[in-house]
Amino acid sequence: MLRVVPDVNVIVSAVITPSGHSGRIYTAWKRRRIFFITSPITITKIIEVLRRPHIADKFHIDEADIQEIHSLLEKRTIQTPHALNLQVVEKDPEDDTIIIAAVEAGADCIISGDAHLKDLGEYQGIPILSPADFITHYNIP
Repeated sequence: MLRVVPDVNVIVSAVITPSGHSGRIYTAWKRRRIFFITSPITITKIIEVLRRPHIADKFHIDEADIQEIHSLLEKRTIQTPHALNLQVVEKDPEDDTIIIAAVEAGADCIISGDAHLKDLGEYQGIPILSPADFITHYNIP
């Protein structure tokens, strides 16, 4: 089964637009068709972004929704320790957390809509794909 690292933007996009590409990836994960790899830092960031008033209010995400997502991510993802000290993304060092999780877990790919990550194309043989490219490449329904 595919082991993928979804960027924070992929999970947030899936929550606010379930019918989009990221939503399809999130659904595939929930149906156990792919494994998600995360880290405690990534999960914390996802929850932080979902709680931002301009997101929570606009997309009607309440605390119960956030707690459900948090619980799912805690229980159903492969979490890496974030022990490596990699400095890969010069323009946005926060993106290094995604790279670290992928390397630590030996991920099949990284899924991101972030230009800084997508510009890399790959890291240590791990491809970095947009949600649309991931769906096409791996034939995700």
